[in-house]
Amino acid sequence: MDQRLARRHLLRLWLLLSCAVVTNWLGGSLTAGEKATTRLYLVGVGPGDPDLITLRALEVIKKAQVIFCTEGIQEKFAEELKGKEVIGGYWRLFPYYGKDPATLPAEERREAERIAERRKEFVTRLRQAVAAGKTVAILDHGDPLIYGPWAWCLEEFEDLRPVVVPGVSAFNAANAALRRGVTTAEHTKAVILTSMDWPGTTDTIDKLAAHRSTMVLFTMRAELPELIKKLLAGYPPETPVAIVKHAGYVGKEEVVRGRLGTILQQLGPEPLPFEYLLYVGDFLEYRYKKPPR
Repeated sequence: MDQRLARRHLLRLWLLLSCAVVTNWLGGSLTAGEKATTRLYLVGVGPGDPDLITLRALEVIKKAQVIFCTEGIQEKFAEELKGKEVIGGYWRLFPYYGKDPATLPAEERREAERIAERRKEFVTRLRQAVAAGKTVAILDHGDPLIYGPWAWCLEEFEDLRPVVVPGVSAFNAANAALRRGVTTAEHTKAVILTSMDWPGTTDTIDKLAAHRSTMVLFTMRAELPELIKKLLAGYPPETPVAIVKHAGYVGKEEVVRGRLGTILQQLGPEPLPFEYLLYVGDFLEYRYKKPPR
Protein backbone atom coordinates (compact mmCIF):
# COMPACT_ATOMS: atom_id res chain seq x y z
CA MET A 1 0.00 0.00 0.00
CA ASP A 2 2.85 2.35 0.92
CA GLN A 3 4.63 1.60 -2.35
CA ARG A 4 1.45 2.30 -4.32
CA LEU A 5 1.03 5.67 -2.59
CA ALA A 6 4.66 6.49 -3.21
CA ARG A 7 4.34 5.70 -6.91
CA ARG A 8 1.19 7.83 -7.13
CA HIS A 9 3.01 10.71 -5.43
CA LEU A 10 5.95 10.44 -7.83
CA LEU A 11 3.58 10.35 -10.81
CA ARG A 12 1.86 13.50 -9.57
CA LEU A 13 5.20 15.29 -9.19
CA TRP A 14 6.23 14.21 -12.71
CA LEU A 15 2.98 15.61 -14.15
CA LEU A 16 3.43 18.91 -12.34
CA LEU A 17 7.01 19.23 -13.56
CA SER A 18 5.99 18.34 -17.11
CA CYS A 19 3.27 21.02 -17.10
CA ALA A 20 5.78 23.58 -15.83
CA VAL A 21 8.28 22.70 -18.56
CA VAL A 22 5.63 22.87 -21.30
CA THR A 23 4.28 26.17 -20.01
CA ASN A 24 7.77 27.65 -19.94
CA TRP A 25 8.42 26.37 -23.47
CA LEU A 26 5.26 28.10 -24.66
CA GLY A 27 6.54 31.42 -23.43
CA GLY A 28 6.06 31.77 -19.70
CA SER A 29 3.26 31.35 -17.19
CA LEU A 30 -0.25 31.86 -18.55
CA THR A 31 -3.00 33.61 -16.67
CA ALA A 32 -6.60 32.40 -16.52
CA GLY A 33 -8.24 32.78 -19.92
CA GLU A 34 -4.91 33.31 -21.68
CA LYS A 35 -3.80 30.90 -24.41
CA ALA A 36 -0.29 30.32 -25.70
CA THR A 37 -1.48 31.73 -29.04
CA THR A 38 -2.86 34.96 -27.56
CA ARG A 39 -1.89 37.90 -29.79
CA LEU A 40 -4.25 40.62 -28.56
CA TYR A 41 -4.55 42.20 -25.13
CA LEU A 42 -6.74 44.94 -23.73
CA VAL A 43 -4.74 46.36 -20.84
CA GLY A 44 -5.74 48.66 -17.99
CA VAL A 45 -2.77 50.79 -16.92
CA GLY A 46 -4.45 52.38 -13.90
CA PRO A 47 -5.40 55.97 -13.10
CA GLY A 48 -3.20 58.83 -12.03
CA ASP A 49 0.50 58.23 -11.49
CA PRO A 50 2.27 55.44 -13.43
CA ASP A 51 3.08 53.43 -10.30
CA LEU A 52 -0.57 52.34 -10.11
CA ILE A 53 -0.08 50.01 -13.07
CA THR A 54 -0.12 46.28 -12.25
CA LEU A 55 2.74 43.80 -12.66
CA ARG A 56 0.66 41.80 -15.13
CA ALA A 57 0.09 44.87 -17.29
CA LEU A 58 3.83 45.57 -17.33
CA GLU A 59 4.52 41.98 -18.39
CA VAL A 60 2.11 42.25 -21.32
CA ILE A 61 3.60 45.58 -22.41
CA LYS A 62 7.05 44.02 -22.21
CA LYS A 63 6.20 41.19 -24.63
CA ALA A 64 3.99 43.21 -27.02
CA GLN A 65 5.52 44.44 -30.27
CA VAL A 66 2.66 46.75 -31.25
CA ILE A 67 0.98 49.16 -28.83
CA PHE A 68 -2.17 51.22 -29.42
CA CYS A 69 -2.58 54.03 -26.87
CA THR A 70 -3.16 57.73 -26.38
CA GLU A 71 -0.36 60.30 -26.28
CA GLY A 72 -0.91 60.70 -22.55
CA ILE A 73 -0.27 57.01 -21.88
CA GLN A 74 2.70 57.06 -24.23
CA GLU A 75 4.25 59.92 -22.25
CA LYS A 76 3.47 58.30 -18.91
CA PHE A 77 5.12 55.00 -19.86
CA ALA A 78 7.77 56.28 -22.26
CA GLU A 79 10.49 54.09 -20.77
CA GLU A 80 8.41 50.89 -20.99
CA LEU A 81 7.41 51.62 -24.61
CA LYS A 82 10.91 52.21 -25.94
CA GLY A 83 11.68 50.18 -29.06
CA LYS A 84 8.04 49.27 -29.71
CA GLU A 85 5.74 50.26 -32.53
CA VAL A 86 3.43 52.73 -30.78
CA ILE A 87 0.33 53.81 -32.68
CA GLY A 88 -1.90 56.69 -31.58
CA GLY A 89 -4.76 58.68 -33.02
CA TYR A 90 -7.52 56.13 -32.57
CA TRP A 91 -9.14 57.42 -29.39
CA ARG A 92 -12.94 57.37 -29.01
CA LEU A 93 -14.02 54.95 -31.74
CA PHE A 94 -16.93 53.43 -29.81
CA PRO A 95 -19.75 55.90 -30.70
CA TYR A 96 -22.25 54.37 -33.14
CA TYR A 97 -20.44 51.01 -33.15
CA GLY A 98 -22.84 48.36 -34.44
CA LYS A 99 -25.14 50.95 -36.04
CA ASP A 100 -25.62 51.61 -39.73
CA PRO A 101 -24.94 55.34 -40.32
CA ALA A 102 -27.60 55.35 -43.05
CA THR A 103 -30.28 54.78 -40.38
CA LEU A 104 -29.28 57.87 -38.36
CA PRO A 105 -30.54 61.45 -38.65
CA ALA A 106 -28.55 63.63 -41.03
CA GLU A 107 -26.73 65.59 -38.29
CA GLU A 108 -25.52 62.35 -36.68
CA ARG A 109 -24.88 60.47 -39.91
CA ARG A 110 -21.84 62.51 -40.90
CA GLU A 111 -20.20 62.04 -37.52
CA ALA A 112 -21.02 58.32 -37.51
CA GLU A 113 -19.52 57.92 -40.99
CA ARG A 114 -16.36 59.78 -39.96
CA ILE A 115 -15.88 57.57 -36.89
CA ALA A 116 -16.71 54.43 -38.88
CA GLU A 117 -13.94 55.28 -41.36
CA ARG A 118 -11.38 55.72 -38.58
CA ARG A 119 -12.61 52.56 -36.87
CA LYS A 120 -12.23 50.57 -40.10
CA GLU A 121 -8.67 51.85 -40.47
CA PHE A 122 -7.85 50.87 -36.87
CA VAL A 123 -9.36 47.39 -37.25
CA THR A 124 -7.39 46.80 -40.46
CA ARG A 125 -4.07 47.88 -38.90
CA LEU A 126 -4.60 45.73 -35.82
CA ARG A 127 -5.56 42.63 -37.81
CA GLN A 128 -2.58 43.09 -40.11
CA ALA A 129 -0.26 43.18 -37.09
CA VAL A 130 -1.77 40.01 -35.61
CA ALA A 131 -1.66 38.26 -39.00
CA ALA A 132 2.06 39.09 -39.15
CA GLY A 133 2.55 37.16 -35.90
CA LYS A 134 2.94 40.23 -33.70
CA THR A 135 1.56 40.56 -30.20
CA VAL A 136 -0.67 43.62 -29.90
CA ALA A 137 -1.72 45.49 -26.76
CA ILE A 138 -4.37 48.20 -26.49
CA LEU A 139 -3.64 50.33 -23.43
CA ASP A 140 -6.38 52.18 -21.60
CA HIS A 141 -6.55 54.32 -18.47
CA GLY A 142 -7.96 52.87 -15.25
CA ASP A 143 -9.80 49.59 -15.72
CA PRO A 144 -10.81 49.12 -19.37
CA LEU A 145 -14.18 47.59 -18.50
CA ILE A 146 -15.43 50.32 -16.15
CA TYR A 147 -16.70 53.01 -18.51
CA GLY A 148 -13.78 52.20 -20.78
CA PRO A 149 -13.90 53.37 -24.41
CA TRP A 150 -12.30 50.18 -25.76
CA ALA A 151 -14.81 47.55 -24.56
CA TRP A 152 -16.28 47.29 -28.08
CA CYS A 153 -12.99 45.73 -29.23
CA LEU A 154 -13.77 42.53 -27.35
CA GLU A 155 -16.73 41.99 -29.69
CA GLU A 156 -14.99 43.20 -32.84
CA PHE A 157 -11.99 40.93 -32.31
CA GLU A 158 -13.83 38.06 -30.67
CA ASP A 159 -12.28 35.59 -33.16
CA LEU A 160 -8.79 36.56 -31.90
CA ARG A 161 -9.72 35.51 -28.34
CA PRO A 162 -8.45 38.75 -26.74
CA VAL A 163 -7.29 38.71 -23.14
CA VAL A 164 -8.22 41.54 -20.74
CA VAL A 165 -5.70 42.66 -18.15
CA PRO A 166 -7.68 44.43 -15.40
CA GLY A 167 -6.42 47.71 -14.04
CA VAL A 168 -6.87 49.83 -10.95
CA SER A 169 -9.93 52.01 -11.58
CA ALA A 170 -10.28 55.70 -10.78
CA PHE A 171 -13.05 54.40 -8.50
CA ASN A 172 -10.47 52.49 -6.42
CA ALA A 173 -8.09 55.43 -6.33
CA ALA A 174 -10.86 57.82 -5.26
CA ASN A 175 -11.98 55.42 -2.51
CA ALA A 176 -8.46 55.49 -1.15
CA ALA A 177 -8.41 59.29 -1.30
CA LEU A 178 -11.62 59.42 0.76
CA ARG A 179 -10.27 56.92 3.32
CA ARG A 180 -13.77 55.56 3.78
CA GLY A 181 -15.29 52.09 3.42
CA VAL A 182 -17.52 52.82 0.44
CA THR A 183 -19.64 49.72 1.16
CA THR A 184 -20.10 50.52 4.86
CA ALA A 185 -22.92 52.76 6.05
CA GLU A 186 -25.63 52.76 8.70
CA HIS A 187 -28.50 51.54 6.52
CA THR A 188 -27.08 50.73 3.07
CA LYS A 189 -24.56 48.23 1.71
CA ALA A 190 -24.98 48.70 -2.06
CA VAL A 191 -22.88 50.95 -4.26
CA ILE A 192 -24.21 52.19 -7.59
CA LEU A 193 -21.63 53.12 -10.22
CA THR A 194 -23.17 55.36 -12.84
CA SER A 195 -22.52 58.24 -15.21
CA MET A 196 -24.50 60.95 -16.96
CA ASP A 197 -27.74 59.75 -18.53
CA TRP A 198 -27.37 58.54 -22.11
CA PRO A 199 -30.21 58.57 -24.66
CA GLY A 200 -32.34 55.47 -24.35
CA THR A 201 -31.20 54.45 -20.86
CA THR A 202 -33.89 53.62 -18.33
CA ASP A 203 -31.70 53.58 -15.19
CA THR A 204 -31.54 57.35 -15.06
CA ILE A 205 -29.90 59.16 -12.16
CA ASP A 206 -33.15 60.46 -10.69
CA LYS A 207 -34.59 56.92 -10.65
CA LEU A 208 -31.44 55.48 -9.09
CA ALA A 209 -31.45 58.23 -6.46
CA ALA A 210 -34.79 56.95 -5.16
CA HIS A 211 -32.96 53.95 -3.63
CA ARG A 212 -30.70 56.23 -1.57
CA SER A 213 -27.87 53.74 -1.87
CA THR A 214 -24.31 54.98 -2.07
CA MET A 215 -23.78 56.37 -5.56
CA VAL A 216 -20.54 57.07 -7.40
CA LEU A 217 -20.72 59.08 -10.61
CA PHE A 218 -18.07 58.97 -13.32
CA THR A 219 -18.72 62.52 -14.47
CA MET A 220 -16.74 62.63 -17.75
CA ARG A 221 -17.45 66.30 -18.51
CA ALA A 222 -21.06 66.06 -17.34
CA GLU A 223 -22.61 69.30 -16.10
CA LEU A 224 -22.50 69.19 -12.30
CA PRO A 225 -25.62 71.38 -11.75
CA GLU A 226 -27.65 68.95 -13.87
CA LEU A 227 -26.33 65.95 -11.90
CA ILE A 228 -27.12 67.63 -8.57
CA LYS A 229 -30.66 68.47 -9.70
CA LYS A 230 -31.32 64.83 -10.60
CA LEU A 231 -29.79 63.54 -7.38
CA LEU A 232 -31.97 65.86 -5.29
CA ALA A 233 -35.00 64.06 -6.74
CA GLY A 234 -34.22 61.17 -4.40
CA TYR A 235 -31.67 62.22 -1.79
CA PRO A 236 -32.35 64.81 0.96
CA PRO A 237 -30.39 68.09 0.59
CA GLU A 238 -28.39 67.29 3.75
CA THR A 239 -26.96 64.07 2.22
CA PRO A 240 -23.14 64.07 2.44
CA VAL A 241 -21.28 64.35 -0.87
CA ALA A 242 -17.64 64.35 -1.88
CA ILE A 243 -15.82 65.31 -5.06
CA VAL A 244 -12.48 63.65 -5.72
CA LYS A 245 -10.32 65.49 -8.24
CA HIS A 246 -7.37 63.84 -10.03
CA ALA A 247 -7.73 60.50 -8.23
CA GLY A 248 -4.43 58.63 -8.12
CA TYR A 249 -2.15 61.63 -8.70
CA VAL A 250 -0.19 62.10 -5.47
CA GLY A 251 0.69 65.74 -6.15
CA LYS A 252 -2.70 66.81 -7.56
CA GLU A 253 -5.32 64.69 -5.77
CA GLU A 254 -7.92 66.76 -3.92
CA VAL A 255 -11.11 65.95 -1.98
CA VAL A 256 -13.95 68.43 -1.50
CA ARG A 257 -16.64 67.43 1.03
CA GLY A 258 -20.04 69.01 1.48
CA ARG A 259 -23.81 68.54 1.32
CA LEU A 260 -25.87 67.77 -1.74
CA GLY A 261 -28.01 70.88 -1.36
CA THR A 262 -25.12 73.33 -1.00
CA ILE A 263 -22.14 71.79 -2.82
CA LEU A 264 -22.59 74.00 -5.89
CA GLN A 265 -22.40 77.19 -3.84
CA GLN A 266 -19.42 75.76 -1.97
CA LEU A 267 -17.50 75.08 -5.18
CA GLY A 268 -18.21 78.46 -6.72
CA PRO A 269 -17.52 79.29 -10.39
CA GLU A 270 -14.15 77.50 -10.56
CA PRO A 271 -14.39 74.84 -13.34
CA LEU A 272 -13.83 71.23 -12.36
CA PRO A 273 -11.21 69.10 -14.14
CA PHE A 274 -12.14 66.24 -16.47
CA GLU A 275 -10.79 63.77 -13.94
CA TYR A 276 -13.18 63.92 -11.00
CA LEU A 277 -15.68 61.59 -9.40
CA LEU A 278 -18.80 62.51 -7.42
CA TYR A 279 -19.71 60.45 -4.32
CA VAL A 280 -23.12 60.61 -2.64
CA GLY A 281 -24.15 58.80 0.53
CA ASP A 282 -24.11 58.49 4.31
CA PHE A 283 -21.02 56.26 4.18
CA LEU A 284 -19.02 59.50 4.05
CA GLU A 285 -19.89 60.15 7.71
CA TYR A 286 -20.24 56.59 9.04
CA ARG A 287 -18.27 55.70 12.18
CA TYR A 288 -17.90 52.30 13.79
CA LYS A 289 -17.54 53.89 17.22
CA LYS A 290 -20.64 55.87 17.99
CA PRO A 291 -20.15 59.00 20.16
CA PRO A 292 -21.86 58.82 23.57
CA ARG A 293 -25.23 60.52 23.79
